[in-house]
Amino acid sequence: MSRRALPWILLLALASCQRAAPPPTLRATHANEPPDIAWFDGSLQGAFIVAKRENRPVLIYWGAEWCPFCHTLKSTVFSRPDFIAKAKLFLPVYLDGDDEGAQRWGETFGIQGYPTLIVLDPDRHEIIRLGAGRDVSQYAAALDLALEDVHPVDALLQSAAAGQPLALDDCRRLAYNSWDLDTLEASGYAQRAAALQAAARQCPADAKLERADLDTFAAYYQASAESAALADAGQQPSAALSGLIDQVTAVLAQHDNAVAAAGALSSLDVSFFRAVHARGPKFAAQFGDGYVAIMDAAASDPRYVLADQLGFVDAKLRALVALSPVKAKQPGATLPKAAVAAARARVDAALAAEQNIYVRSGLVNAALNILEEVGDYPAAYQVAQAEIGRASAPYYYKADLAEIAEKLGHRDEALALLGQAYQESQGAATRFQWGQAWLSGLLRLAPKDAPRIQSAGAQVLSELDGTDRIYLRARVELGKLDRELRDWNSAAKDAHRDVLQSLHARMQQICVKIPGGEPARASCDAFLQPAA
Repeated sequence: MSRRALPWILLLALASCQRAAPPPTLRATHANEPPDIAWFDGSLQGAFIVAKRENRPVLIYWGAEWCPFCHTLKSTVFSRPDFIAKAKLFLPVYLDGDDEGAQRWGETFGIQGYPTLIVLDPDRHEIIRLGAGRDVSQYAAALDLALEDVHPVDALLQSAAAGQPLALDDCRRLAYNSWDLDTLEASGYAQRAAALQAAARQCPADAKLERADLDTFAAYYQASAESAALADAGQQPSAALSGLIDQVTAVLAQHDNAVAAAGALSSLDVSFFRAVHARGPKFAAQFGDGYVAIMDAAASDPRYVLADQLGFVDAKLRALVALSPVKAKQPGATLPKAAVAAARARVDAALAAEQNIYVRSGLVNAALNILEEVGDYPAAYQVAQAEIGRASAPYYYKADLAEIAEKLGHRDEALALLGQAYQESQGAATRFQWGQAWLSGLLRLAPKDAPRIQSAGAQVLSELDGTDRIYLRARVELGKLDRELRDWNSAAKDAHRDVLQSLHARMQQICVKIPGGEPARASCDAFLQPAA
């Protein structure tokens, strides 16, 4: 399972917030629910009715019981007195991804990544959304901004793009917004980049941190828009992206401001670093030095929780690998020995310092990312294996352990762990996600075992047989499964066509129960359609 908290850009259209709402359902009681926040005791639809009557904004927390960074958020932010005090002014709703109707609500509001906090006015217009990985004091401050200004965030962005100056609070709300948690089609990346850059220009001159965040997210989107082109050797970034690289370089030169903007800077990914690399070895080396210095500083800054500090260590390592003039097949081979030693020391110290299983879960997640980045799979294996016995959702770490075992060449063990993780997982959305991982593992590691793949496929698809199952998250996983099954059949020169037809037929038994006008129906019908 992928453990990266950021970035989470998906190739899906943002669903309109004006769709018909799902039928009301009672809110489930969740394990480890933060006790100091008065979560609304009812359905989300009911919350909007009450919010309309009381003229209060709705604060949705979208999480999952297995999600490590959700535990981090609950343990480090939801327990803060300033956040608890501000939450009382909202109508807070705790929506787990496995709650009845939750995935349909996720579709409605374009919420996909765990964890996400989203504030909406009583008419369901989005005011702000927040994720993990930021200065913990910003969460309460962001709620303050959401109370003071109820203009939808999209309207603010459009206003700035049209050349309207932004007030400081408007600029701050745009900067606090977790744009990387938005769901957006690839065709919209460049437009989003231009809008964010325009917003940065419309911010007051003294709003340096806000400008830094917005320019960085603009660079992230523009690099994503050019990702395919940048993957070709010798391809240069566009003038727009080159200009944004210069903006990010200027951000890195302002040390204190850059450390405060580390959350946005750590979201920059391989597409961006490819563009930096294409500017030449001297420029790439200078940029890398500046980026590493900021990530090192943020990794010891008390404004960030320990899991996020380790996330900055991981971001530094990813940048060093991407910007290295020498490319290596083995993970970590091009990393400086001093950087590897320092990263391992940070992991050891962090894991020894924190024993609370809920605070620790995000920490372990970040530690595994680092150990795999440096190529120390045996150490990552030991960490994941040790965590299974103490974790609140051990199946999560069994999936992690399977991923590591596969990289170590232990194919049978990896498959066994993926199967166990699926069988132990709980909740409709979670079971399909873990089932898809198991089936993907079978296609990779046991491609000749067609009967087993057919049986597993039918079982996993059955997880979608129910109310409100095929929405945002499930659609992504279903699409991936469709591509993998087709590729598996193509690699065998169409020898498994009967398996694909069988799985398509099983899916059709699910599809006929979904009304024809539902978005879920189209995704359902498309699964392996040409194979029939």
